[in-house]
Amino acid sequence: MKTRIPILALAAALVGCQDLSITNTNLPDRERATQQPVATESFVASAFRTWWPVAGYDDYPSWAFSTMALEITSGFADFGQLETSAIPRTAWNNSPVNARRAVNVTPWAGLYRTISSVNDALIAIEGGLVIEDAARTARTQAVGKFIQGISHGYLAMYFDQAYIVDEDLDLDTITAPVFHPYPDVAAAALDQLDEAIAIATAAPNFTLPADGWLYQAMTRDQLIRLAQSFAARIMVYTARTPAERAAVDWPAVITRIDAGIQADFSPQAVPDILWHDWSRLVARVRTASRPSDFGRPSYWLLGAADSTERFQNWINTTLTSRTAFQIITKDRRIQGDSTNPAVAGSYVGYNLNDIFAASRGTWRYSHYFFRRFGTGTSWQDANVPAMLVSEMNLLKAEALIRTNQAALAVPLINVTRAANGQLPPVTIDGPPDEAGCVPRQMDGDCGSLWDALRYEKKIEGLGVTGVIAFFDARGWQELPENTFLHLPVPGQELATLRLANYTFGGGGAASAAAPAYDVCPAGVTLARCQ
Repeated sequence: MKTRIPILALAAALVGCQDLSITNTNLPDRERATQQPVATESFVASAFRTWWPVAGYDDYPSWAFSTMALEITSGFADFGQLETSAIPRTAWNNSPVNARRAVNVTPWAGLYRTISSVNDALIAIEGGLVIEDAARTARTQAVGKFIQGISHGYLAMYFDQAYIVDEDLDLDTITAPVFHPYPDVAAAALDQLDEAIAIATAAPNFTLPADGWLYQAMTRDQLIRLAQSFAARIMVYTARTPAERAAVDWPAVITRIDAGIQADFSPQAVPDILWHDWSRLVARVRTASRPSDFGRPSYWLLGAADSTERFQNWINTTLTSRTAFQIITKDRRIQGDSTNPAVAGSYVGYNLNDIFAASRGTWRYSHYFFRRFGTGTSWQDANVPAMLVSEMNLLKAEALIRTNQAALAVPLINVTRAANGQLPPVTIDGPPDEAGCVPRQMDGDCGSLWDALRYEKKIEGLGVTGVIAFFDARGWQELPENTFLHLPVPGQELATLRLANYTFGGGGAASAAAPAYDVCPAGVTLARCQ
């Protein structure tokens, strides 16, 4: 029988020299536990809880990634955001003793903890364990492969390299750890998701309960659709540069999306078990006069909707002299009344207070607060956003534009633009070129269809996760120059393996190029593209 080691112990086991032969019979024994069907099932049924916080729904790495992407702005140091969002950008400090090391340690450890848990169950099933009957066994195996796949997918999106660890890896044969480059990790993740789909498709029909597993009642076919949508995410968001984003297999993305979710994936939050802390802090109100008092929507996100020259003036002002301003816009997600710009929109509202220290840069100020998700106690006792149909619609619209089917993208962009923004519909030529055009380009000209797509995806994604804006910004070349494009393997992992430390950003390896905001993708011809 293969010997199994929890993944978090892998590095230590490979470099350790001590003979740890004492057995503590009071500690849980995974080999014994996985001989018990209910215990084995529980490894999978509880794994989503450990995946959730590190996938953009809690604070690490959400705050660092969102503020780097200029989606949210903040002047606080919590969660590593102050250092990572500083301008000019500096390299990520990958020291094992960096006080902000949780930015890459937390997702690394959390994802491998999740993988280890589901692998234990998959190994037992591979060895012949039956969990009550064929349907229940297949359910556990399908969900286990699904979580294994999305965990490797997020490793690929976050890190330059990672381990690939599944139920077939025999750790007894490993003499040194093998890091695989992120494209290979993403490919493995897609294979694992496809295995989940195949297992579920061949299985007797099953359901997932609402009070556990994925925290949303789900049929077998709905699980298959969710796996397809996560596969689409991984295929697109793994790209680090415009060239890599252009090289995505966009026809395959369309196929995945068409086979994907048909309703929002919104798990039911449970206090102290599963909660959406990212949306809680983005929307936090500690005093009525200071809503969104932890971080606020950035002008880089909202400014394209401004009907005046204020956003252009703000851009053209020296960084250290920038101050907050009021937007006037037709977008009812930002401004709720056509005649009064102070009336809150459906997603954000206007608040005059400056909540950050001026010494950390008035360019970080924003007069806008977030109100769509995370308000009150909804972040811990209501259905919370995880993946919206609008995200998939807009990913498909991008795929259609990139495959020279822009006319088919138009109605997908207009779905939320018209219903949620109450904006006039776009055509293949972009938004109506009129007073109050939304969105406008950096020079104030009315935007293209490409600009409208990106604006729509940004504002509809605000508050859903803290990481997708970063994935989009690097693929669209919108990150500030020299922002790191991905995280390195954590310094403490490298130290344990006695490997040289390394890092990214700040003008060194994997640093973002200067932004190219209004440029259409290579090979795409649209009106108003620069």
